[in-house]
Amino acid sequence: TVGLSTLKSVGAQWVPLAAERQQRDPQRLLPKPMSERIVIRMVQPATEGTYADGLRGQLQKVNAGDFSDDFEKIVQLMVENGYGPLEVATMKNLDQGWRSYLMAEDTATGEIVGCCQLTRIQVGGYLFLSDDFEIRRLYVKPEYRRLGIANNLVHNLLLRLRPDQRAWGVIDRDTDPFFFLFASGFVGLTWSECGKVFPSLLWALLWPFHQKRLGNEAVVYMAAEGRGGGWRKAVRGT
Repeated sequence: TVGLSTLKSVGAQWVPLAAERQQRDPQRLLPKPMSERIVIRMVQPATEGTYADGLRGQLQKVNAGDFSDDFEKIVQLMVENGYGPLEVATMKNLDQGWRSYLMAEDTATGEIVGCCQLTRIQVGGYLFLSDDFEIRRLYVKPEYRRLGIANNLVHNLLLRLRPDQRAWGVIDRDTDPFFFLFASGFVGLTWSECGKVFPSLLWALLWPFHQKRLGNEAVVYMAAEGRGGGWRKAVRGT
């Protein structure tokens, strides 16, 4: 048994140790089989010759990714998931951009059926953590669930991180995202346990972690180690 006092002292090793303590099944670290018609891919930016007419076309020339047709389809998925005008405005104007997303496409119909985002975690609203990221906006259309799509979205995002980096999910217990992340190898910690993982000053500045708990004390913090070569290499599409 590994205690939380040990997790605090070993830095990047605390996720594997927590996984050992929770007896995580190694099979949860592997991507699940998925239909060949479903493809996990990056958002494709608009290109010259495909720009829309009017103002939207002008915006695509300035920012071909955040105003692309692909990104608009992700926005519509989140509207389907309950997003209102404020959340949509945040996605389009205040978020970390189209490169932070992956999407699932049904190649038989051309429909975008799922999406997920991996973002950097802000410290005090100004700086970003170098080794800790957050899984956000994980959504799969109801008729496409239980097909391994969410699992493969998460797995491919974890390939953007090195094994000594972590992806977090701050979510409600017993919701679809909770079970998606659990099936993808994430381990869970309570709010008080997280405070023992991070140095006290840093933990106090991690406002995104505290904000959700203020409205819901049942929030669970989940994390998994990276499975790839690092963020910079991945977002360049290599």
